[in-house]
Amino acid sequence: MKTTVRTVVFAALMGFVATASSASFFDGKRPLLCSVYQLFECDAPNACLAVTPEQIGGVSHLNIDFKNKTITRAGVESKQTSTIDSVETIDSKLILSGIEDGEAEVRDGAGWTISIMDPEGTMVMAVAGDGFAVVGLGACVPKP
Repeated sequence: MKTTVRTVVFAALMGFVATASSASFFDGKRPLLCSVYQLFECDAPNACLAVTPEQIGGVSHLNIDFKNKTITRAGVESKQTSTIDSVETIDSKLILSGIEDGEAEVRDGAGWTISIMDPEGTMVMAVAGDGFAVVGLGACVPKP
């Protein structure tokens, strides 16, 4: 009888764990707040150098809105919005990508990607343009 009770309890617990792990915050549906804690600017003459967001005109906190397919700067009013062109999930990673043109008549367009690992929420972002790349490491949490 003891073995049967243990088997039932074990099966119930495993079902609970499977249900809890399938309820992911990083499913491309819930809005996220992401923070960059390491940032590197890379180019051919200088290799990769650690920089701050202020040094390269970047941001350290991002709002990701999957419903509207946008990324905006968190914490301040800003008209700058990046459009999310693609949202895919592969190998427990939520991968977002898009392109930015920058200023009209200036050769400053770039492609970007953000990978968010599930279930831990760690983030890697990369922007690649004309002879340069910016790589950031950070983390995301669900927005309240």
